[in-house]
Amino acid sequence: MGFKECCSTFVAGLPDPAIPLLPSLLLGTSFAAVFLVIVYKRQTNKPYREIAFEVGKMLMCSLPTHDDTKAVSACKNPSCVRCQNYKEVSDKLISRFEDMKKRNIKMTSRVEEAVQSIKEKINNPTMTSDPVPIGTARKLVKRRSSYQNPTIFYMDLAANAYWDDFNVYTPEIELLKLNFKVILDEFQDVFKNLQNGSSHGWKLNDIPNGHWCIYPFIDQGVVVERNCRRCPNTATMLGSLPSVMKDCVFGNSCFSILYPNSQIEPHYGPTNLRLRCHLGLSIPNGCFLEVAGQQRKWEAQKTIIFDDSFEHSTTFVNKHSSLQAMPRAILMIDFWHPDISANEKKLLLELLAP
Repeated sequence: MGFKECCSTFVAGLPDPAIPLLPSLLLGTSFAAVFLVIVYKRQTNKPYREIAFEVGKMLMCSLPTHDDTKAVSACKNPSCVRCQNYKEVSDKLISRFEDMKKRNIKMTSRVEEAVQSIKEKINNPTMTSDPVPIGTARKLVKRRSSYQNPTIFYMDLAANAYWDDFNVYTPEIELLKLNFKVILDEFQDVFKNLQNGSSHGWKLNDIPNGHWCIYPFIDQGVVVERNCRRCPNTATMLGSLPSVMKDCVFGNSCFSILYPNSQIEPHYGPTNLRLRCHLGLSIPNGCFLEVAGQQRKWEAQKTIIFDDSFEHSTTFVNKHSSLQAMPRAILMIDFWHPDISANEKKLLLELLAP
């Protein structure tokens, strides 16, 4: 008798089950689920209500998935970057730099020193900080804060964690406030679609605790046309801002939502060429931004401008997660650093094209 025949004979000899197959499967699944919840409770020490909400989210709440065509990394420590393609960015930058030199394009001293610093880091992978520049540029070392450590590109620019008190981007901020209602309406429209199960246009960023999603209009320098068509007024307004960073691999603009019980851990941005602006859209209690050890809270219809090459993090606490929880929602915009000259910007756009 073969193995198959032996098994068939054994099963045929078993007594008829007391419970029909489908109810028995449901009963077994229920017991297994209760057992797993008890084990999870012992490991995490979370209340059962919070565990139930988490299970409900996993089963019922449609969140966007990771976009495999973009390298998205978790902000798990101060050495990480938003995009894991920093080596590719560095290699392209150096290649373009060499090509521009062959074409006798004159570089400014600050741009050339920044590129030379990247080349030295590549030649010396164990280097943990930028080399001390030569000549008169040595003074920039004193300017740089210990909290500031851009992971890819550093240039000699004024360094402040927050820029709200420095009267920068006045026309841009006024335009954002004038268009606040229009921006908010378009955000609520695409967010409602997300709540209803359609994650079209949304991206899930990987963080160790909670959920952080973005709806990009400019993604690493590239305009996301389909999202711009769904939010035409917001997209048109972004395109009219004089200082918005686009056509540069470090430039991003998006709706950004962070759910309760989430944290974007301390990390550094890839460059100090940009300043990041947050316009508050929907701001529940219990969430805050921290840059260089200084905490700020968002407010609806108000902006926060900061240098994300400084160590920064975001936290949303003090609320239980739920399927209907309102996230913290902002419009995020990257602006060119105000110290960058028109000539330097032209050079950087060629060096850092997406």
